[in-house]
Amino acid sequence: MPITLRNTTNYIAQFVIRKGGQIIARLPGIAPEAQMVVPTEGTYQVTAMTIIDGNTYTSAPMDVTGACSFLAQVLQVPQQGAYEFDVVQGHSTRPDQMQFQKTTLSPVTFTIDKDGVPMQAVVVADSFSMETLDISDTFHIYAVVNGVTTDTVSTANPNAEVTATSDTSTLEQGYFTLDVG
Repeated sequence: MPITLRNTTNYIAQFVIRKGGQIIARLPGIAPEAQMVVPTEGTYQVTAMTIIDGNTYTSAPMDVTGACSFLAQVLQVPQQGAYEFDVVQGHSTRPDQMQFQKTTLSPVTFTIDKDGVPMQAVVVADSFSMETLDISDTFHIYAVVNGVTTDTVSTANPNAEVTATSDTSTLEQGYFTLDVG
């Protein structure tokens, strides 16, 4: 299911799409009178990073396709005289959330990537506290056109067509809007 983005302005339009709170697309720019089709579903990669005693620990990337949970923990490895940073992926307690927790003393940053491009980060500062990321089926879209950020539009339609237009009304001349169809 793709969202179609169109640009009918005279400037490049840079679109950002969130599904719930999760950024699913951050596009470099669509040329004037051009369009792009963006899938609304896909696989993301999550990695976790923390710093312990001045050393940076990073987990292996984990593939994610929907609601899930992550628990970051530091395990002792007495045979090696070292620590092992481990992230356990599990099931979310809510079907519309990604959930992040940690047991470490240091903050943990969970980074969500799409095709190797970092999309956003979730920081868990307190042990045994859960940070959540809404992944519900409402899409929130805005664009930056000629340095101006449009209002955010929302739709529950995963096949929506969103068009960046120049607002030519008398009161709003020089502004840009997004139309959802």
